[in-house]
Amino acid sequence: MKKITLDFGGPLSAAAPTRREIHEYIAAKMEFPEYYGHNLDALYDCLTDITEPTAVGIVIPVTSEDPYIRKVRKAFADAETDNPNLAVFDLAEIPEKLEERLREPEE
Repeated sequence: MKKITLDFGGPLSAAAPTRREIHEYIAAKMEFPEYYGHNLDALYDCLTDITEPTAVGIVIPVTSEDPYIRKVRKAFADAETDNPNLAVFDLAEIPEKLEERLREPEE
């Protein structure tokens, strides 16, 4: 299984990234073809074209209020629904969910 991490709190957090920079980052990490259109429709198309099992971990900082990053996340969610070869995880939520699980009483 191919595993990819997209950290929108990492290299893109220094300044407000443009939509083009966001798509260039995604295209490089996801190894999209050169003809990738750098927009949400092209993102969805490339994600639904994935033919090998691929897990994508996405980190969106809680402090991020960029509405476009949220639209990008929705494109990943929609593509995950339509492509059985794609699994998408919100990595920023994992520590919080783990902490909740550790607090839950065992049955």
